[in-house]
Amino acid sequence: MIPIIITVVLLFWLFKKIETIASENFSFVVISGKVKFTVLFFLIATTFQAQEKTVNYNVLRNGTIIGQMQFYKKTYNDDVFLKISSEVKTRLIFGIDIKTEEGSHFKNGKLISSYVKRHVNGKEKANKTTQLIDSSYKTLAENKKGQIKQQYIDYNLMLLYSKEPVGESEVYSDSFQQFLVIKKTNHHSYRIVLPDGNYNDYHFLNGICQKVELHHSLFTINIQIA
Repeated sequence: MIPIIITVVLLFWLFKKIETIASENFSFVVISGKVKFTVLFFLIATTFQAQEKTVNYNVLRNGTIIGQMQFYKKTYNDDVFLKISSEVKTRLIFGIDIKTEEGSHFKNGKLISSYVKRHVNGKEKANKTTQLIDSSYKTLAENKKGQIKQQYIDYNLMLLYSKEPVGESEVYSDSFQQFLVIKKTNHHSYRIVLPDGNYNDYHFLNGICQKVELHHSLFTINIQIA
């Protein structure tokens, strides 16, 4: 993406060129100052409205890279779209290939919908959705319907990758479809205990998640910026 400052400079240069051509060739349709301002304002506003960011992570076990994860965020006006995709290949007793995709849509800081899909060795193991319907959240997990009691979700585990949980006491898990407690363990470090007894440690720098330690009873997985 071209930086906003460079974009503005290029636009001004373009209009200067148009003015030069117009002065040298009277058959050229001259653009008035008012029209120039309107077009320039529209182009700059569009640049400011849509912002995209992608962060790549390596997935490691015992210091060896076993997969990759990509975090994508798009902000457009009052809408925020998040997507996480990952693939991990490792071996416990036998070879395991895990592909995961998650997505979220926030509007005005409020979760509108989210989904989690996971395949293990080509077979679907998880297909879950959370959706705001008629001022309440409905969930669906492997065709089983549910409901979230809270009427407002403004922070979920996906958002955790781009926003440090300063002042946050809980976070919504789109996978477990429930709220989890956030515990601060150190400066810019936080722990989230999962319902299955495992826990994740998140470490931040300048508001961006740099590393996640997934502590399982059988192993530890690290996810860190590539």
